[in-house]
Amino acid sequence: MWWSENEWAALTDPLTCGMCADAHLDENEHSTLVASTATTHVRIARNQAHRGYCIVILREHVTDVGELSPEQLSAFWADAQRAGRAIQAVFDPRKIDYLVMGHRMPHLHCHVFPQHSSDDPKRNVDISDRSDDHSPLALREDARTLRHSWDEQSSSAG
Repeated sequence: MWWSENEWAALTDPLTCGMCADAHLDENEHSTLVASTATTHVRIARNQAHRGYCIVILREHVTDVGELSPEQLSAFWADAQRAGRAIQAVFDPRKIDYLVMGHRMPHLHCHVFPQHSSDDPKRNVDISDRSDDHSPLALREDARTLRHSWDEQSSSAG
């Protein structure tokens, strides 16, 4: 059963949107900031069951990719690609999946989800996989390393 009209209205309201409220913060309940551009905030998730898992969050409150202008769309995907390249350089996954859903958090964002050689390629992607062995200190270090790689991607992308 889909959200009720009232639930959906509350979820899509920029005044109550969790991503609008905290995507720009250095740290929040779910992630640590890696980088910000004019278009997005890139964050590494606290949930590191798939090491390097990041989220690219549009700065503007938009609920669907179809609402973006061609220029906004290009900038959003360029940032997602750059995040993927940074993850690839740091964590060397076998494949990176790019997931845009938004039915639980209707603020446009892309899960940049690395698949490692230890992952089962036949298993469906599950962003709710959990890892309890990644400390806050390790997450901050991964964020710092990704930030450095992000910066390197700007000069080598193209």
